[in-house]
Amino acid sequence: MMRPRDIGPALLAASALAVLAATTGCQDPPPPTFNVVFHVESDPGIPLVGAVLIRDNRDVATSDADGNAKLTLRGTEGTSFDYMVRCPTDYESPTRAVTVVLRTMVDRNKPPEYPVMCPPQIRKVIVAIRAEGGQYLPVTYLKQVVATTDASGAATVLLNMRPDDQFELGLDTSAKGYERLRPQNPIQAFHVNPKDEVIPWNAKFSLEKGVVHHVAGPTGPTLIH
Repeated sequence: MMRPRDIGPALLAASALAVLAATTGCQDPPPPTFNVVFHVESDPGIPLVGAVLIRDNRDVATSDADGNAKLTLRGTEGTSFDYMVRCPTDYESPTRAVTVVLRTMVDRNKPPEYPVMCPPQIRKVIVAIRAEGGQYLPVTYLKQVVATTDASGAATVLLNMRPDDQFELGLDTSAKGYERLRPQNPIQAFHVNPKDEVIPWNAKFSLEKGVVHHVAGPTGPTLIH
């Protein structure tokens, strides 16, 4: 019968490996991976490239030409992650984080999609002017001439404005020859919506009737020579 002190080094090493293998076999498998996609748009239907996803103060992904930023996350189902989005220059970044919750998908080829909006900070506003009876009138913005109506009284003004801005345009009738136009120097106020748009301005002018001066005739008999 072999006594404990007779166990050789080889047998001890084999025993240690067996214990290690048994211990390793009892460890939990690594958490599964989950694919998610952030889809970034500047306006509905317009993808935006260059938006950056941020987690724990680190940039982790950037949207491509299709507006997509793809992530592969590891964790157990139900785990949540918060991501901030930094939009490109001249676009408004969201102020709140986007929360991703890991869920097992039936079709792994269709990962869950998280929409993100980065609206432009500057909007294009086109004012289409139709001035009936107001041909060749200067159009003013901030006291500067920015367009002139044509022979039909039409003109177009393009401005780059911030959403919710207010602005005014005017039709200048101060030049000689326009004294009888009514109204004189009309002004129209506009409000900028959070989208690019075309705004109509329909103005109508009339001519003031000329003043007729009547000269009184003689009141008594007229002497005829």
